[in-house]
Amino acid sequence: MIRNPMHAGTFYPRFEQQLKRQIETWISKAPNPITSERSLGVILPHAGYMYSGECATLGMYSISHENIDSFIILHPSHQSNYFDFSVSPYQEYLTPLGTMSLDVELYNRIAPQADQNIPLVLHQEEHSMEIQLPLVNYFFPQAKILPIMIGNQIPAVAKRLAELLYESIYSSTKRIVVLCSTDLSHYHRAHNAEQMDSVLLKDVTSLEPDNLWQDILKGNCEACGIGGILAMLYYGKLCTNAKMRVVQYTHSGIISGNDSQVVGYLSAKLYI
Repeated sequence: MIRNPMHAGTFYPRFEQQLKRQIETWISKAPNPITSERSLGVILPHAGYMYSGECATLGMYSISHENIDSFIILHPSHQSNYFDFSVSPYQEYLTPLGTMSLDVELYNRIAPQADQNIPLVLHQEEHSMEIQLPLVNYFFPQAKILPIMIGNQIPAVAKRLAELLYESIYSSTKRIVVLCSTDLSHYHRAHNAEQMDSVLLKDVTSLEPDNLWQDILKGNCEACGIGGILAMLYYGKLCTNAKMRVVQYTHSGIISGNDSQVVGYLSAKLYI
């Protein structure tokens, strides 16, 4: 079963050369990757490339020196939340840069623990997964993927998923990195958004998922992919000596010049 791109030409360029030129322009501004770091995961935004593409590209570029076999893509469902998490069943994913393949070994390990009786259209239409594929394909054209869509974004689900990720990754001989797809605060004035996002950044870089959840409940910060962030933080706490650092923080107002209603974007790296 093949998944065709649903958002090429809207969220990101439809044509290969246009997409490559855009990515390479952003790379030209990036600092060199820190080669002493071994990545465990990355947090990337999932808005349109005109707003968050540079931030996401810098995040991927920060791990581009490594040999990575597979990416587990944690991403939210923007349509439904009545399920805990579901593994995408597509075997191939078409992008403007080529075709990406499902990691069947990871699928067979994780899918039996997931909610698979959900409408296929939820996987098919979800942009928060698709928008990551051209970047993964550009930097790691041979890598395989396993997209996991999170519906019920609560700590209990995130902890269960983190433990499953840890067991699956550390029992494999392959080099596997977790990619969390999320945007941050939505539609606040820039000053307020920056304050809210700074709270999230503090909790994330401290690897404190429980503090982050309390800040979410209190309205101190926001993230549409909070379940994926929590899962990555719980996963990080299971890994010995893991650290998190911010690669870039920005928001849509910096690009558009309109600070009245902005969306926050983060790229960050979980590493040892």
